[in-house]
Amino acid sequence: MSKTLKEIYEYDLIEDDGIDYTVDEWFNTIMEKTKDQLSVADVSRMLRQKICSRIAIKRAIEMLSDDPFTGEMFEGQLMFNLYKGKEKYLKLFYTQMAPVLEKAGLMAKCHKFGSNEEKEEYMSVISKFAQKIKEATT
Repeated sequence: MSKTLKEIYEYDLIEDDGIDYTVDEWFNTIMEKTKDQLSVADVSRMLRQKICSRIAIKRAIEMLSDDPFTGEMFEGQLMFNLYKGKEKYLKLFYTQMAPVLEKAGLMAKCHKFGSNEEKEEYMSVISKFAQKIKEATT
């Protein structure tokens, strides 16, 4: 059976102090989930908040392998959030990311984006990401 994030990281849940903090509620919710139970929204937010980065990055790569355009609020958002992830941990997964980026680039050529601007932004992130990996691995 998979461990929850709380068990993996040995985090304590944030105690309710009577004040309504949405971030605290979200944090407690993800701490009770296993890696496989994390949604695109969870992983995107984890990457933005730089929380449990290793698991967030690993899960993002799995999700992007299935659908390189996945996102919570817009197409490609998860790819963008991953690119902006915590570099200290992101570089540990560069070899796993390279084929995902290659696939994303090929699929993006015939993908129907909402606008040319969206396509250009997506292609730019993929290009910058690939360049970052290339520079780090050579």
